[in-house]
Amino acid sequence: MRLLVLTIWIGCVASTIGEQCVIQLVRGMVTRLLGPNQAALSCDNLWSNLLLSFNFTRQDLVACQDGELLVHPPEPYFSDCQQRLDSAKRDAEADRRAFTAEMQKKIQANQWEADRYVQESDTIRNQLTRLRDELRSTYRSLVLMSVQGGASKQALKYYHYYLEGQPPGQLLSSIIAAVYSVPEHAHERFEYLLDFARKVPGNSVRLAFYHQITAELRRHPEQRDSYLAMIAALDLGKLAFLSQNADARQLYLGLFNPALKRLQAAVIAGSYDEIVTFATAYPDHFEQIANQLSTLESEAWNQANFERLLLYPNRLPLAKQRLEAFRMMLLQINQRNKHDFAPRLTRVAKELDKCESFVKSGSKTQQSDLEKLVAVKRMFATRDANRDYDHYLQESKKIIE
Repeated sequence: MRLLVLTIWIGCVASTIGEQCVIQLVRGMVTRLLGPNQAALSCDNLWSNLLLSFNFTRQDLVACQDGELLVHPPEPYFSDCQQRLDSAKRDAEADRRAFTAEMQKKIQANQWEADRYVQESDTIRNQLTRLRDELRSTYRSLVLMSVQGGASKQALKYYHYYLEGQPPGQLLSSIIAAVYSVPEHAHERFEYLLDFARKVPGNSVRLAFYHQITAELRRHPEQRDSYLAMIAALDLGKLAFLSQNADARQLYLGLFNPALKRLQAAVIAGSYDEIVTFATAYPDHFEQIANQLSTLESEAWNQANFERLLLYPNRLPLAKQRLEAFRMMLLQINQRNKHDFAPRLTRVAKELDKCESFVKSGSKTQQSDLEKLVAVKRMFATRDANRDYDHYLQESKKIIE
């Protein structure tokens, strides 16, 4: 068995002189400490490695001890840390309370600001609502005043502003009431009302408007018994036959037939002033019923004062209106006076000669009027081809007034 002879110096604290100590170790003991992989080393190397391993082990133990002291510090150190922790907690709590208080102040201030904003918003909203109501009231007044003044296009603009796409509701009845608010101007303003009614959009709305107009018209004889009733009827007729509405047609006929009967009676009676006004102010409307006014029932034709009836055509304002009235008169003579046509044709020729002067005297004579004049003259030869217009005109000059 091989032995390691170790010389160890053992020093004393009180002495600088050390004693040499010799220890003998069995080689196998050293190799067991180091491991079998170092068994082939020499004793010196084994000893060096053993010292080195011992030194490393000592360092690891020291590090482990230091770490344990950090994890489990002695009591005085722990108390100090606890105090610091408690102090930090107190500071943090104080900071939290201060921050919370500050935030609550800001939240409260923001809430006050929000409440003020809501109040101001409500105030502004109420003001806007009031202004909108005032504006709509102004538009309503402008509609009424525009209709009363005959400015129907302007009235229609304010009408749309007022409605804002909504149904008219009571506005239509208010317009009618405004028209009749001043009785002395009712006749003129009723014409303005009809002009506005033609422009109201929407067939159903316009029909409802005419229902109200007709009802009011029947309560006012001044308009009911005038040509304005015929104007209203003709305007309504366009709507009634366009929409194929039975109710509208019934309303139209209830207004048209009495109005036509009154105007025909005026023609027979020789009361032409209103008809002339009608033909002058509303030539397009007049043209729609001109032939019906000139055409009399057989009994009325036979009983009518022909001399007075002769004056009717030349009272009309336009050349084409006069020529058409003469055409209808000649047509009835040729149909109803087959045995005594000559005296009447002679009278008509004299009046037609006046009409010819009127037609040709205009600065803007229409070719259609000249052609119509020629066609009317040809009708004189219907009953007797040997006697034409010129013949009857010459005969009329022999009549002593």
